[in-house]
Amino acid sequence: METKTTAHPLRTITLQFDRSKVAPKFETDLLQCYHDVHDRTWERLQRTQRGRQPIPGYRYRIEGIERLFNLATYRFNRLKTMTPANPGRETVYTQPKGLLHELDEALNELIPPLIEETNRFMDDEDYFIEQDEWLEENAFPKFHEIFPAHEAYSMDIVFFDLDLEGFRHELDFVKKQEALYLKEMGSLVDDFTDLTDQVEHLLSDASEFDLTLLD
Repeated sequence: METKTTAHPLRTITLQFDRSKVAPKFETDLLQCYHDVHDRTWERLQRTQRGRQPIPGYRYRIEGIERLFNLATYRFNRLKTMTPANPGRETVYTQPKGLLHELDEALNELIPPLIEETNRFMDDEDYFIEQDEWLEENAFPKFHEIFPAHEAYSMDIVFFDLDLEGFRHELDFVKKQEALYLKEMGSLVDDFTDLTDQVEHLLSDASEFDLTLLD
């Protein structure tokens, strides 16, 4: 028996072959499929790592906008309690005006890149679903078909089964990373949507109270 190791960025593939036997087409196709599952799973991990990387930065920016929102809301509510005759009103007026402008600007700067990131996230989510379907409907059934008639193949089935188990462990890790990505990005989008609604409500209230606050 000949042991063959194949370096792959996901994991090293180790199989054994009886070179006295000619590999039938099904075995050749199965090995190609086996390499494909490694390529696809590696791509899943790459997408997941790319997708998770910018999330903390967006989270930090959202928290900054939340700080502005809370401060602008406080200053605006304080202004609303003051009568036009209050001598300090003009000074207080400039505080929510500046904060509302800064808040609107920060939100508008964040929206385009976050929309782009969200679209990429949705594409990744669709890709993960497609890969799961391909594994369950095509790859794994093909792997299971080889076991009943293993004598006909040049590949050692025991070694293949051990290596397939190693792949499944790696796949489990990748899927856990995907789950974290989906949770983190989903939470980010939900929080940003809620914050956007709150900011729009505040800007609307400010406009109704005094249109010049948004000039």
